[in-house]
Amino acid sequence: MTRRSLSAWVLPGIVLLLLGLVLGNVALLLSGIFVLITALLAAALSPPSGIVLERSLPRTTVWSGDTLTVDRRLVARIGIGLLFVHDIVPVEAQVVSGSNYRVVWKWPGQMEFDLSYVMRFPRRGNFVLASNGWESQSPFGVRSARGPKGEPFNVRVVPRIHGVTRLNEVRAVTRSRRHQDDLTRIGALGTEFRELRPYQPGDPIKRINWKASARGSRSDNLPLVNELEPEARRAVWVFLDMAEYMDVGAALTNPLENTIEASGALAQYYLWKGSTLGALAYNTSGGAGEMLPPDFGRKQFNQLMNLLTRLRSGPERQDLLQAVERCKDFLVRLRPEVFVITRLDVHYTRLGDTTDSLNRLRAAVSRLTALGARSRGSGRVRVVHVTPEEHRGDSRTADLMNWETRLVAESLRGAGASVLEWSPEAEQFSAVLARHIVPYA
Repeated sequence: MTRRSLSAWVLPGIVLLLLGLVLGNVALLLSGIFVLITALLAAALSPPSGIVLERSLPRTTVWSGDTLTVDRRLVARIGIGLLFVHDIVPVEAQVVSGSNYRVVWKWPGQMEFDLSYVMRFPRRGNFVLASNGWESQSPFGVRSARGPKGEPFNVRVVPRIHGVTRLNEVRAVTRSRRHQDDLTRIGALGTEFRELRPYQPGDPIKRINWKASARGSRSDNLPLVNELEPEARRAVWVFLDMAEYMDVGAALTNPLENTIEASGALAQYYLWKGSTLGALAYNTSGGAGEMLPPDFGRKQFNQLMNLLTRLRSGPERQDLLQAVERCKDFLVRLRPEVFVITRLDVHYTRLGDTTDSLNRLRAAVSRLTALGARSRGSGRVRVVHVTPEEHRGDSRTADLMNWETRLVAESLRGAGASVLEWSPEAEQFSAVLARHIVPYA
């Protein structure tokens, strides 16, 4: 504290002492003496010092919805008074046990305090647990001290993916009746040269043919890439709708988080089966959407998890048709099975609606079907409808939403898509996926 705090004790004490002497009032005299003695005692007492504050985390990567214990150990060697310890937690975190702000009293001698607390992260993302520090205060608040702040911690909250182990036991899921149609000409690159083609986003830099590019005279100035004959490998493409209408309801159970979960489950299953996987999230907070170029293996799964961790919902600036056109080159080359994860009820054209959302969604499905026509496979475009939790408790709203969903689903089936309806509170996505793969046994 400042000297003004001590003067707040000394000046009243002197005034009371003088009044007692002048008026001959014993009570005022004794009161002044008591206040002055208290002020001298407060000035003599030292605040707690010799303090060591240690903070640790058992892990820095957790699943969304899991709890994380922050271990704090405070050792105070000398002094007497109050100790304040305060951690600034991210606004997205919830302290579920203990407290990130603690006040303890220290008596003379060395003392140790366990100031741990437990917090939960309902949402995915990369968060910073800010540096913490301590402040001590002597009795009567006359003297104080502060300690240096510790190092911040970076906490990574990844989306929770329910396992699909049971599906791996279904032998028939890796192929359909037309097994050759399930294979795409992409995968581990061979050594046989195929052709030169213009560079496309997502192509590795090492595949650029610099000599041929230098001799070329293309008007778009794009470099040329060596196209090699790749191995045959099954391919899957996932479109994630990240619009704001997906981010409704509770943090852990809204359609947006369910979309993330379904995407991770699809990736886990197909990549573990050796397939190639690519993805595009549209209507993200950045506006342009984020693409994951096609690849395979555990590295691709980790890349997808990094993408899913940082994705945030955004305004409805794009639609599926625009997303398909952006990925057209990859879709033509891959001829993949396509999963579109969205809400169908929001695409229903209501009275006075001029967005023409349903027609554009149907046009996108028709476009996807046309791009994969060479595969001659049926049902290769699958639209996953995620039922929002906010409508499940209201029977009237639920009935209306189901009616709208049914009309949109019928329109999409007419365009060549299979529609999978998923109610996350009733079943895991792996169960929906199991029903989907059985017919292809």
